[in-house]
Amino acid sequence: MATVTYIRESKQSISAMKGVIDYCCQDKKVYDEILNQRLISGINCDGENVFSEFLATKKSYKKTDCMNFYQYVQSFSPEENITPQKAHEVALEFAEKAWTGYEVLVATHCDAQHIHSHFVINSVSFENGKKLRQNPNTLKSLRALSDEIFRQHSLSTLEAYSKNGIKISTNTAPQSKVRTGNSN
Repeated sequence: MATVTYIRESKQSISAMKGVIDYCCQDKKVYDEILNQRLISGINCDGENVFSEFLATKKSYKKTDCMNFYQYVQSFSPEENITPQKAHEVALEFAEKAWTGYEVLVATHCDAQHIHSHFVINSVSFENGKKLRQNPNTLKSLRALSDEIFRQHSLSTLEAYSKNGIKISTNTAPQSKVRTGNSN
C-alpha cells in the first residue's frame, strides 16, 4: 500500500531549502546498486542541479523570501513487490501530473525497508513566476492522484476509511487533475 505525506518545513530560508535538497539526494539513500545509478530526476529542471535552478527561477522573479519550497513523500509498503526503478517511474509520473509549471526534484530512497520518493517543489513557477499555494484540500487531491496512478500500475492503495463519518482516504474517487491555488 502506498501513501502520500506532506512534510512541513518550519524553516523556509534558502539555506533550509538547500539542506532539504542535500538530504534527499544523499548517495547512500538514492543509489540503486542493481542499476548502478542514482535515482534522482527533475521535472522541468535537472535533478542533479536542482538547487541552482530553483534559486535562478526565484531570483529571476524576485521571490526569494517567505515560502520557498514544499516537500512531499510517496511511500510504499515493505510488502509491495516493487523495484526502486519502478517506484521512481511512478514518482515521476505523479510529479509531472501534480505540479505542472513548477520545478520538482524527485529522489527515490531505496536504503530503507520501505521504498519511498521525496518531492521537493520550487514554490515559484518557472513559467510565470506565480507562487504555488497549498491548502487543506491539497493533500487529499494529491493522495487521490497518487491512488489513481497506483491502480494504473497495478499497485495497492490504502483502503478507504473514515473518522466520525467523514471520508479520509480518497482512493475510491480518483481525480485526473490536482488543483493547487496559484497567486503572484
